[in-house]
Amino acid sequence: MQPTEQYDYIVVGGGSAGCIVAARLAEANIGSVLLLEAGDPAEHNPETLSADGFVQAFANDNVMVDRMSAQQPRCNNRYLYVGTGTGMGGSGAVNGMVYTRGDKRDFDQWPKGWRWKDVTPAFERIEEILRVKPRNGSAFTITCVDASVQAGLTRKDLLNDGDLCGHIGYQLMNYDGNKRRNSYVSFLQDRHVPNLKIITNTRVQRILFDDQQKAVGLDIKSPSGIRKVGITHELILCAGALETPKLLMLSGVGPKNQALHFNIPLVADVPSIGRNLQDHPNVCVFYRGRRVPDSFYPQVYGFDRMNPQLPLAEKQADTCFVFYSAAASIQQSMQRMLPAILLKPGQYEKRGLRNAIKQLVNALFLVPFTKMFVAKVYGIVVILGKPLSRGEVTLASRDPAEPARVNPGYFLNSADMDTMVEGVLRAQKIARQGAFVRWGNTALSKAARSEDRKVIKQWIKGAVMTTFHFAGTCRMGTQPADPVDTQLRVKALNNVRVADASVMPEIPVSALNAPSMMIGWRAADFIIAERSQASSPAREAEKKDANKIAPIKTSNAAQSA
Repeated sequence: MQPTEQYDYIVVGGGSAGCIVAARLAEANIGSVLLLEAGDPAEHNPETLSADGFVQAFANDNVMVDRMSAQQPRCNNRYLYVGTGTGMGGSGAVNGMVYTRGDKRDFDQWPKGWRWKDVTPAFERIEEILRVKPRNGSAFTITCVDASVQAGLTRKDLLNDGDLCGHIGYQLMNYDGNKRRNSYVSFLQDRHVPNLKIITNTRVQRILFDDQQKAVGLDIKSPSGIRKVGITHELILCAGALETPKLLMLSGVGPKNQALHFNIPLVADVPSIGRNLQDHPNVCVFYRGRRVPDSFYPQVYGFDRMNPQLPLAEKQADTCFVFYSAAASIQQSMQRMLPAILLKPGQYEKRGLRNAIKQLVNALFLVPFTKMFVAKVYGIVVILGKPLSRGEVTLASRDPAEPARVNPGYFLNSADMDTMVEGVLRAQKIARQGAFVRWGNTALSKAARSEDRKVIKQWIKGAVMTTFHFAGTCRMGTQPADPVDTQLRVKALNNVRVADASVMPEIPVSALNAPSMMIGWRAADFIIAERSQASSPAREAEKKDANKIAPIKTSNAAQSA
């Protein structure tokens, strides 16, 4: 089957990084650009465009890819929910809009050329376009900050200078009034981007290569069927740390044993693709106050070093603390998470069972007592920011519609559990301070009532969940085993880059949305710079070749084709 259309650049994934890559390449006018997104146009799910709609977005099946992890032996053999956002904006359309660069020491763990001073200019340009700013404080958030200071942290008004350890403060957030300002809104919806075509509700089945390991096209599947699109210059994968390695492996690029097992023609044996999976596991220590928290966003964050034995730099934070008003989202969170807790993987795949549990949750919250009780509940979320454990993503099927096998590998390194236990003890200390005594601090969680480390450890095993910060599965680096180089090119291939959280060699202590956008920005920088350095004869030859291709319809980037 011959390609029905050809493009100079194809970007796979309309998430936090992909929207930036596609917009900047199109605006640079260096060739035709196609952006492919498996999910819906954002406009089909308006809550993904609203600053107050993130709670409803998280509960909306249309904008989440549902997955269950492999069984976790260090978490009471549980299967954990490992879903991610889908649709234009990706996970940046369903998250809490927190914008955090990370700690400068996090980037010291990245290769040369990706240190704090190297990435700061990209962050600054993104922040100008997103117009990030903190939210106003409230009685509850003031209490959270005061208690944290009483427990030993230092208040810092803006947590964006790369020095996080020992500080508490209000995070920057990407919103403007009632409008979410993620990369889709800021780089595509707000602008008319010529030379760009966006196709949504379309899944890439596999990448097509020639005998020189050059990507020449894609098999894509939309509601109208399967067809091929051609690539004349470069393919940029921005599908995320779970989907990008899956697509590479489905296309014959990855561990040889995976290709042989699923009878996939091997293009390049790259054992490290899919490995080095990292995430931020978290637990929430719940309390009930005498007042209703007047905060509805995750806006107050603290960072500190809980485990001095970790192989980290001095003053590098390993734990993040977030303060959570239960009434703001617990109903929607239970709708999303409770089916994953109660159902085994085979049962979870049955939508009817999931919907039945969601309806029970809704019924529970119609009971006046439930509403009255939950209204005063708050939590201190303890997030393991610098895990030593590593998991992996492998294929579960050669069918592109089937989720990959995701094994986050929580607590495989016992030091991670030690750090989490110390984090829970610090949360207890914060909750005991005078500011929370005055607010009310009746302990609800077992971990809030006991200082016995063994008790806390057992509680963590049963309560831990993902923070949806998956990274590292196409590690960027200079070592031979690293599958991606520092210009984000897949080393085994000729014209494929990865530009998403997959390439992070070491996960930052903070949320990954801002670093993912930074990676997308820099990927576009690399491509544009390389294109501008091409010789004039080569550019002229490319123009002649382009004239042989049927004209490509361009579209307003705010609409899907």
